[in-house]
Amino acid sequence: MAGESCVAILRVESDKARALLEAVGPDNRAAPPWLSVSCSELPGALECVISMGCEEPSRLLSLRNTLEDLLLSLRAALEALEG
Repeated sequence: MAGESCVAILRVESDKARALLEAVGPDNRAAPPWLSVSCSELPGALECVISMGCEEPSRLLSLRNTLEDLLLSLRAALEALEG
């Protein structure tokens, strides 16, 4: 299974994409070397791409957990922005 990768793409349609990017950006800097999380602002949306090597089956759980953490962070940021 060498060379396989797992990727999840999360897109949040929002006019607050810039603020969401700023809110979740610092959390994504401390990822392990085998995990990549990148978020970018698109017109009217925030898009985050989570990718990692899937050589080890346990990394699928890491992908799911990372996606869940990102969703929780985005929800908290949206709630704070909407006050």
